[in-house]
Amino acid sequence: MSRSRTPAARDHRFAVWIGTTAALLVAAVAAGFVWLPARQAEGAGGPALWDVICSAIGLPVRHPQAAVEAGVSASNVAWTAATRQLLSEGKAARGAVLAAATCNNCHGANGVGTDAIFPNLAGQSQAAIYKQLEDFRSGRRDAAVMGGYVSGLSPQDVRDLAAHYASLPDPFAGAGGGAGTSADAVARRLVEVGDPLRGIAACAACHGPLAFTPGAPGLRGQQRAYLEVQLQALASGRRHNDISAQMRSVARQLTGQEISALAAYYASPGVKGDR
Repeated sequence: MSRSRTPAARDHRFAVWIGTTAALLVAAVAAGFVWLPARQAEGAGGPALWDVICSAIGLPVRHPQAAVEAGVSASNVAWTAATRQLLSEGKAARGAVLAAATCNNCHGANGVGTDAIFPNLAGQSQAAIYKQLEDFRSGRRDAAVMGGYVSGLSPQDVRDLAAHYASLPDPFAGAGGGAGTSADAVARRLVEVGDPLRGIAACAACHGPLAFTPGAPGLRGQQRAYLEVQLQALASGRRHNDISAQMRSVARQLTGQEISALAAYYASPGVKGDR
């Protein structure tokens, strides 16, 4: 008779365990998927719940400040045949005259920035200069500083300036893409390999093994302070004119130390030009 009562007792305990487990599961789901997200006020300044979870397991996350207005593209520039045709109409000689009146005080007569916060433009591709000027003009890139200089430019002015800076000799040509074997190991790893577990592609995949490649901004010899500021702006979402958000996705995963190391790496080629 004792054998006939034991299964019943065990079945009772088993049912209690199953019920308790199911109740805990329901409570956890309700708290994690309903209550906690509801409690997290929009714009409270802290990271979103799922951003914290994704970051903890090494997945790319969305930065709360990175969202741009719904339906607004990152840039008005589209790389079509028509755009390429427009670029071919740029007149470098006229652009040099415009630059002397508008740009040289900050970016230098030879296209090398007069201060570490001003980017070097010499050696950049015509397409890269054109896109950034157009993004400043359209407001797709923060024009707090550049706004007063680009607001009066015509579309032809933009094409001419792009042609002018692309025609300037690159003072960093042949200097290589970093500080050789002395470069920071962290920077070299990110440049050459990236960090796949954090969703960071190798910098060289887009910017080239020598820090210059057609279709992407040249980084070779760029101003260190400028690079740091731009990576920080991309990470925070203050700058969001990168098409497809490819740079924002990378920059958000970088630590402050990594940003500094990368800026130093790309600024390190020895030829700096006359300032």
